[in-house]
Amino acid sequence: MTTDFQTAREALGARLRELRTEAGLKGKDLATRLGWQPSKVSRMQNGKQTPSRSDLSAWA
Repeated sequence: MTTDFQTAREALGARLRELRTEAGLKGKDLATRLGWQPSKVSRMQNGKQTPSRSDLSAWA
């Protein structure tokens, strides 16, 4: 069963992916620029990890 929270987190992840691709970046490139592991980008985009406010600010 999917919760409203999980559905919202997945929608946020999809939007983050859109923003990244519109910027012309691969996930690995974004991770490198932000000093993150590529898996962190992947987890956020796939709705497996909730980004913090600082994560969202860095992504933007």
